[in-house]
Amino acid sequence: MNERGKNQSDILVIGGGAAGLAAACAAAFLGADVTVLEADRRPGRKILASGNGRCNLMNAGSGAYFHGRALAEAVLERCPQAELRAFFTRCGLRIPEQSEEDGRFYPATGQAASVLDCLRGTAAESGAVILPEKKADAIVPEGDAFAVLCGTERFSAKRVICACGSPAGGRLGRDSYALLRGMGHTMVAPLPALCPVECDMRGLGALRGLRVPAVVTLARGNTRRESAGGEVLFTEWGLSGICAMQLAASAMELYGGRDCVLYLDFSPLLCLAGRRHFHTDRPVSPDAEKVYLLLRERAARESEEACWRGLLPRTLAEVIFRRARGLREAAELLCAFPLRVTGVRAESAQVIRGGIAADEFSRGTLESKRHPGLYAAGEVLDVDGDCGGYNLQFAFASGILAGRDAASHVLKRRIS
Repeated sequence: MNERGKNQSDILVIGGGAAGLAAACAAAFLGADVTVLEADRRPGRKILASGNGRCNLMNAGSGAYFHGRALAEAVLERCPQAELRAFFTRCGLRIPEQSEEDGRFYPATGQAASVLDCLRGTAAESGAVILPEKKADAIVPEGDAFAVLCGTERFSAKRVICACGSPAGGRLGRDSYALLRGMGHTMVAPLPALCPVECDMRGLGALRGLRVPAVVTLARGNTRRESAGGEVLFTEWGLSGICAMQLAASAMELYGGRDCVLYLDFSPLLCLAGRRHFHTDRPVSPDAEKVYLLLRERAARESEEACWRGLLPRTLAEVIFRRARGLREAAELLCAFPLRVTGVRAESAQVIRGGIAADEFSRGTLESKRHPGLYAAGEVLDVDGDCGGYNLQFAFASGILAGRDAASHVLKRRIS
């Protein structure tokens, strides 16, 4: 299989996704003998699906990480965007200097396939071996090395990098965490994140298909917990759009979807608040007085029945003014339109909140604190961030750091 003997390597990487391929390339660049075990027939399927097929590699903004924030921030400090650019340049991938909307960076080709082609090709050219349809069943410590069992096959290496992903992306029935749980690591219960939110839409059929800018705030009763801004899309079953999706995991985590309300503030639609994407755990307070003064001014010039023209889509105006008793209540509804949460569209989750506990791995190297020589990278860890490239950026950066550290230890032993 390689120059060190059949089924033996310096480093075994479990998983051929973003983190796994980045780890394999980073380790191979340093001269380590690397084998990648990929459960699927073709590695990198989720890379192809990311960014609507364009692959949102990273984001120039500060972004927000929720679970695993300390680990994510430490990883991105040690492997910042300049290093990610240098890594991708070495892989032959070009990235524009200027970001697109909301700080997003895509490959210059605009094709996720280009990212996967560069990673796979570079790994192979650097000497890494990628073995498809090799599902790892267990990691077994063997002195100062490890064995990885794949059915009846046994692979061995001095270092193992577990980058087997998460159940997101249509894989909700798949257990991505069994390998590290079997090594004594703690699992935080996984919840679907970045997915549409189901709401009680009775009487709101007219809004189906409507897209508008808004600020959405998650609350339980009168307690507001988290806000996100951007575009919302009304559907027959609830809300889609980035800002609604970013609140899905918190709704399920905090309340199990029960007693949760999403309050929609349409101030951005009225040009009374900025139209931008954001996500914060500091709830945004709407200014209903500004909206009321705007409606009252227009009603004085025209009529109360026509004051919404040019401000609101007809369908939204009809819903608001049908429910409101006067301009004051209309303004309050435009700043805090309530939708009761009934669940989330888990099968559409782009990311999983939860996974293997992040604090059980070194912030600088991603090495296990329980088992020296064992690493974890990417989605298998309990790290989740905003939509817009933050999760993929962490996957690549954590893979690079794990691959470099694993290779450095192997090479030191080889020299000694």
